[in-house]
Amino acid sequence: MQQADVRERLLAQGAEPLSGPPDELKKLLAREREVWGKVIREAGIKPD
Repeated sequence: MQQADVRERLLAQGAEPLSGPPDELKKLLAREREVWGKVIREAGIKPD
């Protein structure tokens, strides 16, 4: 994430470039699954 060109490409795609230890990524993904899982269940979204 320190390379400017990589960072710029991610930002251009709407991504939020982050870096850190693997445990922090694991925690972030767990929170995201919880939040978006709830949204999906409440909206009744089903895979095709």
